[in-house]
Amino acid sequence: MQKITQDKIIDYVLSLKSYSGGFVFQKPFNQRTVMSSAFSILTLELVQGLAKIDNESEANFFLNHQDNVTGFIIDPLLNKATEPYDDIEINYIHYQTTAFALSALDALGFHPKYEFHFLNYYRNEKRLINWFSDIDWSNPWHESNKIMFLLQFFSYDYIKNKNMNSKKYITIILRELDKYQDVETGLWGTQFKASSFNAMAGTFHLLIFYKYFKQSIKYTDKIMDSVIPLQMKDGLFHPFGGGGACEDLDAIDILYKVVPNSSSDLDDMMIRSYDGLLNSQNDDGGFCWAKRPDRPISYGVPYLNPFSRIFNMDMFKWVLKRTVFGTVFPFLRDQDLYMYSNWDQMKYNINQSDIWSTWFRLLAIATIEKKYPDLKKHDINFQFRSIPSLGWL
Repeated sequence: MQKITQDKIIDYVLSLKSYSGGFVFQKPFNQRTVMSSAFSILTLELVQGLAKIDNESEANFFLNHQDNVTGFIIDPLLNKATEPYDDIEINYIHYQTTAFALSALDALGFHPKYEFHFLNYYRNEKRLINWFSDIDWSNPWHESNKIMFLLQFFSYDYIKNKNMNSKKYITIILRELDKYQDVETGLWGTQFKASSFNAMAGTFHLLIFYKYFKQSIKYTDKIMDSVIPLQMKDGLFHPFGGGGACEDLDAIDILYKVVPNSSSDLDDMMIRSYDGLLNSQNDDGGFCWAKRPDRPISYGVPYLNPFSRIFNMDMFKWVLKRTVFGTVFPFLRDQDLYMYSNWDQMKYNINQSDIWSTWFRLLAIATIEKKYPDLKKHDINFQFRSIPSLGWL
């Protein structure tokens, strides 16, 4: 197990610096994108390391890629946004890139040059409600990202630009979300046959805004009962073992937000998660997405039990293939190569350090330490995002 220190984390992030500006996602692939650069800035903010870079120069990297027509911050590796600009699915990476770049700019103390004109389509209550009715709630992990992007943009406009019109649409979105929460699980999407695993990840994206705007979260006991069974024996939350940078933070953050008081069961669970997260650090100081076990057959058992509260047929098939059959036939196991957002310009090996996993695993560690400060054994005073977005607590 590596020891976390501020200098070691900062050195790792700076080792990703590209000679042409920005930061790469992972060293072996050496792929630099606007998003990987944003993740690097947000990691430095989290560990209070922004003094080690030239903030204005880094901000210009993002500002120089903002389109004055749409307001999107567009990665130079991509074509411009496709009309209609309001279609988040066909412009998904543009919305995603803009969201992370906006957070990075805010961390650096800068603002976008142009208004987010693409957002104007959603400044219509009837249209926004109709958009909600078309969401595919059977895949809440993906769909909730779209809602999160809209909420982040409206929140930024309301908080930073004092635009009360944007506050109106935040209220509408949260009101609509209440209608789609599953009364049985407390999660979003399980009533539409989404697995608890998928729905948990989606729920994480939404609770950020409920908590920031002090909106009541319903069915908190049921949310807790739905998330706790997802923990595996290594303390993390992926059914193949070794966790996942997204899934682990998702579960930990949700439990932090919905469980106000400690209990012996929750304390034990969080401490086991903490140890598992620390084991995800590599010798270079960064963190990896996952360190999968050689014999995954002993993981994911609750997903194979038809009497388990988290049983889901799609998850049953997926886990059976990757863990049970994968132990016998290694080519069926989870593979080492992933692509962030399914984009070939952001490839990474899941057991080597990358900047997304470093940021998210540190966020998970920081979240647990916020609840259990006695666990801290390092010199970092974590700084969360100050406005609602990924990285806010």
